[in-house]
Amino acid sequence: MWASSPGLAGPPPLWPAIKSSRGYTARVAPGVSYSHYHLATADGPLTLYHLRVDLTDPTVRLGTALAHGQLISGDETVSSMVARTGAVAGVNGDFFDIGDSGMPLNIVVRDGKFLRSPTGWAALAMSRDGTLHMAHFEWSGSVVFPAINARYWLAGFNTGVVPEGIVAFSNIRGYGAPVPGPGVRQTVVDLAPVETRRGLTVASPSLIAAPPQDDGLQYTVRQVWSQQAYYAPFPKGVLLLVGRGDAATWLAQHVTAGMAVEVHLTTVPDWRGLHMAIGGGPILVENGYPVDDPNSPVPSERNRRNPVLAAGLSRDGTTLLLVAADGRQPRLSMGLTQPQLAAYMRWLGAYQAMAFDSGGSVTMVARFPGRPWPTVLNSPSDGHERPVANALLVFSTAIAPAPLAAAPQAPQTAPGAVFTIPYSPSH
Repeated sequence: MWASSPGLAGPPPLWPAIKSSRGYTARVAPGVSYSHYHLATADGPLTLYHLRVDLTDPTVRLGTALAHGQLISGDETVSSMVARTGAVAGVNGDFFDIGDSGMPLNIVVRDGKFLRSPTGWAALAMSRDGTLHMAHFEWSGSVVFPAINARYWLAGFNTGVVPEGIVAFSNIRGYGAPVPGPGVRQTVVDLAPVETRRGLTVASPSLIAAPPQDDGLQYTVRQVWSQQAYYAPFPKGVLLLVGRGDAATWLAQHVTAGMAVEVHLTTVPDWRGLHMAIGGGPILVENGYPVDDPNSPVPSERNRRNPVLAAGLSRDGTTLLLVAADGRQPRLSMGLTQPQLAAYMRWLGAYQAMAFDSGGSVTMVARFPGRPWPTVLNSPSDGHERPVANALLVFSTAIAPAPLAAAPQAPQTAPGAVFTIPYSPSH
């Protein structure tokens, strides 16, 4: 049940005085509703958008999308990801390497497969039983060479290269090992997966999903490449170990073709058993109380008003509330600080809450019944949708997917009767 906590009458703490408010609510699909509120405050206007998702509705499920289906890309708008996946709604997800690789910066688990290692920032995760929770995932991966009794720490999985370390790359990254720059030592170890139960070498991307026990993924070295690039796409199931600096020298001296290798893709808490995980941060509300997350991706933005987006969970875990606030648009909406956003999520009744990427990335999209193309609900501060790295999506089996060839329409106002509402925690 989503309800405000006792004693939360009046406006949220840390907010300016609210002079007036108006809004409307519309149904997106069974178990999914959208609400829009426009407030006049003592400090200026504020526009808010809510997507409420009933996680107990059997026709509703959550999922994630990667821009263009890979980690490194030119990025993709949320409305495009909603349209091509058949989702009924979606919001932008993780912070990302904007203007360069386009890669999301934190953990990615999609459909039970581990696609990118975490950075220690907050993530929204769903277990295979449908339970949602928020946590900071830490990375503890390693690679083992049994023949020489050696274990080497993995600096990351499907991240960027590391100057003095080893990183593992899979095909989903979308790019192989780059050309080493002048004076940079690089060694690439080409690994083929081994199906140990039958002793067969296979080529299957499903092997990125590790077994329930941490026995390590089993591989055989196919070839060792020194001072060379290794371009994508490479064969599915193949894993690359890319070493730089002293790590490159160690790999070149100790690893040979035919050698057995164990790759341990491990996190704390353990990612195995998850259906999905999407990064973001900071944590805003924990066990019903606002918090100042020390592991924030953007600590310098804490007390600045920005366009913001957050996800909140009810105490019983049955309701997900996605909230966006426009900002950087003085005549429309001034935005919120992180403490103001945390106060608002708690005021709405969130027992757990976290933020996603803010600023010009903030996008909320829904596909309303009878409309073939998604509607951008908020007003992105760039003046248009910003392509982003990934998205949190809402699907409904009660709504037929739109045809993929449907032409995009101009952004429209979401349907619903406009009315004046008292600004209280029940809205």
